[in-house]
Amino acid sequence: MEPTKQLERLLFGSPLLSKKNKDRCVRVFYDATKIVLVRQGKLKKAELKPKEISSAMVLADTLYSQPFQFNAIDELAENFGGDFPEEKAWDYFDKKVLGEVQDIYGRKIVIGNDVIKSLYKDPETGAHEILSENYEQGRGKRLPWVRHTLGNSGAIYVAEEQIKGTFRRTFLYSAIATIPLKAAKPDIQYYIIPVREDKNKNLRMITAYSMSKRNRFISIIALCKPYVHVIET
Repeated sequence: MEPTKQLERLLFGSPLLSKKNKDRCVRVFYDATKIVLVRQGKLKKAELKPKEISSAMVLADTLYSQPFQFNAIDELAENFGGDFPEEKAWDYFDKKVLGEVQDIYGRKIVIGNDVIKSLYKDPETGAHEILSENYEQGRGKRLPWVRHTLGNSGAIYVAEEQIKGTFRRTFLYSAIATIPLKAAKPDIQYYIIPVREDKNKNLRMITAYSMSKRNRFISIIALCKPYVHVIET
């Protein structure tokens, strides 16, 4: 019997498998398949090796077993509820975001002045150029999420790549934010903060962005691996 038929038989033919467990299996298998598909495209491979398939399964399971979630209320929503102009965003950044923060493992992350560029995005080129016409209020409103995510998220993914012959490691701190809405279902946002490691293992925040589509979130972390903290002795 083909593997897909065997899986269908297990999922839908066994009365012993609870609906909750069945749904969990289907979701993990779906995400793992999506990750494999994205990896094939990005790596330009017609077929992945077994170990690459296995790592996709591990990554997919981590999405469900180790998410960092929060409700965007109180201080995390203090910039919501109306316009949040550019001037207020700069003031908020200077007073409440800029500086240093420790993650849950005690690692220091620097949030420098250059991070202010993350509030701007050219609609045509995607460049983070600091021009008033490129300012996005949504990015300003999400500024309270920066320190909250960096300081509390354990849903961290590691991207390792070679850029023009130079090794580069980036940590993606992630969160799933729920924004309550009065007249509709809550707005779910997948939030990512890339943090770059330099040659001396110093960590520095690069930018921050969010998305509403889970598939886009999966495509961003598809080439990553879950971060496992190792205590150095």
